[in-house]
Amino acid sequence: MEMVDLFCGGGGSSSGFHQAGFETKYAIDNKWHTTQTFNANFGNIAHQRDISTLRSEVILQEFKKRPTLVTSSPPCEPFTPTNHKRIKNTYNRLFDDETGRLTLHALRLISNIDPEFWILENVKGMIEGENKQILREQIIDLGLGNPYFNIVHAKDWGVPSNRTRVIISNIKLTSPKMKYLSVNDAIGNLPDPKYPNNLKNHDFIPIPHKYEKDMITQKPGEGLVFFYGAKQDYQNYIRLKSNDTAPVVMGKSRFIHPFFDRLLTVFEQGRLMTFPDDYSYVGSIEQIFDIIGEAIPPKITKEIGLQIIKNQ
Repeated sequence: MEMVDLFCGGGGSSSGFHQAGFETKYAIDNKWHTTQTFNANFGNIAHQRDISTLRSEVILQEFKKRPTLVTSSPPCEPFTPTNHKRIKNTYNRLFDDETGRLTLHALRLISNIDPEFWILENVKGMIEGENKQILREQIIDLGLGNPYFNIVHAKDWGVPSNRTRVIISNIKLTSPKMKYLSVNDAIGNLPDPKYPNNLKNHDFIPIPHKYEKDMITQKPGEGLVFFYGAKQDYQNYIRLKSNDTAPVVMGKSRFIHPFFDRLLTVFEQGRLMTFPDDYSYVGSIEQIFDIIGEAIPPKITKEIGLQIIKNQ
């Protein structure tokens, strides 16, 4: 089963679909480190280019028949409440914001590619106000049918971190209601990264010096840094609670280990998002954390893939 990955990032979405039996034949993102990370794991498939100028013919030439699936994850910045610069008017987020309009380009390409199944993932803020009905009308007008607006809670899908997303699709998704996994389930058995180990990307990362003193007395659930969102303040450099699901993992997220006074490693952060242990990353530490935090957890797309197969 062949698929297209629009806004592929570092390949989190494709990773899960591949585990379910799909094969990505074409992927696109606009950043060098994301496409290089994708290609380090799946071969020379991802292309770095602007999706707003991409035509479906370029994609379809890679296929002998129409793809089974197109998956897409447009940028969430115009819609997320963690962005204090988010436009107040919901309509304008989708049509006046240049980044927000990329969602419409994704739908254009999905319509032209005409796959058997398609999904479009984003934060719930994408469908605030009138945007849910606007997107429904756009999708119907493009010939994609009356869509399902599936609300997905990551911890119900076996992900050890909190994450609520809307997955707009031509298939109704069923929550698997898996057992909740804690931080301890995900990273509790890992070796100390200060010492040699055989794990990929499990290297000690020093915390900025200005936070060292406060980290020592930090309680589980407390953050060392606060930043403004659109409606409220948010914490960062949070000390994780060992027996609880981790907070939302974002690109800017940095976490303190529940038992040790240190930052989580790339390997540990990847575990919170269900990336495979042998996953390869390309870029700086900051870029790699962005790749992990901006991904769809592979555990979710694996389950979606299995549900698609059942519906064929």
